[in-house]
Amino acid sequence: MGHNRRRGFLVAGAVLIATPGALCAQPVATIQRDGFQASVRTLGYDQAASFYLARGLPLPLVERYVRECVVLVAMHSQISAAKVSMRLGDWRVRLADGAAQQIRGRADWLAELDEQGIARSARVAFEWAQLPEDAEFNAGDSIQGMLSVPVARGSAFDLIMRWQVGEDRHEASIEQIRCN
Repeated sequence: MGHNRRRGFLVAGAVLIATPGALCAQPVATIQRDGFQASVRTLGYDQAASFYLARGLPLPLVERYVRECVVLVAMHSQISAAKVSMRLGDWRVRLADGAAQQIRGRADWLAELDEQGIARSARVAFEWAQLPEDAEFNAGDSIQGMLSVPVARGSAFDLIMRWQVGEDRHEASIEQIRCN
């Protein structure tokens, strides 16, 4: 992804998170370790649905997206000597039965929007609100975005996050997230 495009995602995400009340998201947890800080908040069904409907996405697609748990994730690099990187394809959701599932990323959702012929302005608004699938952080960089995780609303799950600092791999879990 080009530098300017990445900066656009960062700006859009910052606006989303910095919005007063951040769409009234409920705080869940913050982790801070190995040069990485992540904060995760859940969005209620109506909050998430109204956000995407207001950006021109059709109701059937919005309902499919928000039927599962929608979370806001804000990440920050606290390392000054090495880059921190993350790849959403390495993250998992662990369900109550112990099964781990991959999280559907932005590219898959965008392909569906393209197939349905969704207006470009709505696709761009959706894309900018999503957590990037790959990101590199320099010292002090932050990035934010939303995810729809494969968990039924009302269920508890663990979010397993993985990242790298230089060549060193790290993992942390936020456990027992409950989505309303």
